[in-house]
Amino acid sequence: MIINVNGKNVKLPDFFIVGAAKSGTTSLAKYLTEHPEVYIPPEKELHFFAFAGEKPMYYKEHILGPILVTDFNEYCKYFENTEANKILGEASVTYLYSGLVDKVLKNISSFYKEKKSELKILIILRNPVDRAYSQYTTRLLQRENLPFLEACNKWSERKKNNWSIAYDYIGFSFYYEAVKKYMENFKFVKIFLYEDLKNKPLETIQEVYEFIGVDPEYIPLNIGKKYNVSKVPKNKLYWNAYNFFVSKNPLKPIAKKVLPNKLIDIIKEKVDTKLFYKPKLDKISRKNLKDFFREDILKLQELIGRDLSHWLKED
Repeated sequence: MIINVNGKNVKLPDFFIVGAAKSGTTSLAKYLTEHPEVYIPPEKELHFFAFAGEKPMYYKEHILGPILVTDFNEYCKYFENTEANKILGEASVTYLYSGLVDKVLKNISSFYKEKKSELKILIILRNPVDRAYSQYTTRLLQRENLPFLEACNKWSERKKNNWSIAYDYIGFSFYYEAVKKYMENFKFVKIFLYEDLKNKPLETIQEVYEFIGVDPEYIPLNIGKKYNVSKVPKNKLYWNAYNFFVSKNPLKPIAKKVLPNKLIDIIKEKVDTKLFYKPKLDKISRKNLKDFFREDILKLQELIGRDLSHWLKED
């Protein structure tokens, strides 16, 4: 949509995918990007409205992600050359993070002003225990070296030492307050579950198409394909290969500019299948965390009108 900011008309997103992290937001963004009437920047996770005008003092080895846009003019560049008939979107999971949601809402109101009433918000939620462990698994590739529960309990200390919120596995799994604030502040909010996208992807994405105002009958070619699945290398040799060729490879930014996004996805899928596996959370830790999140889950299911009892069932 066109927004007037300080006397200048700029293009800003018509909708946001705000999270939750590790809940299918990448897959959702990919399905949306495939629609001919939709544009989402290929650089997912711009984080602008979480950090507008101020860069977090994160310890250099524990960054939030590859991109962190804090300058408004830079943010606008991601949308300025888009076709006039495109519906614009942006996806940043920090927008649902409990410790940042108030700042996000304040920044959106500041830039959108009365146009905020036209914004559409997409929220996808996953079992908070599975989500937290998936986030932890991802961080194993990025310098996490503690067992899961120990790492969860370490967050207060890490926060004092300016570690990225990407290592706050528990904080990203508290949904109730953040979801409630979005429902109170926006007219158009669509909430669905990770299971919806997993078990009925076409029906779910077509509901999303209808919600944002594009042709709901469109069928994306990549429907059902999973993106950004949390996995770790199968052995030490593969760990070393990952660190050299993927994690620290200086050629990676160049490859992203030269190779088509679809080709990069195909390469990553082949590598994932051969070299990686998905670890499982032990039953005792799972039970402890279910009890820990119980109250938030019960409040959330009443708020959104969805039965979430399966999140609390014993395995």
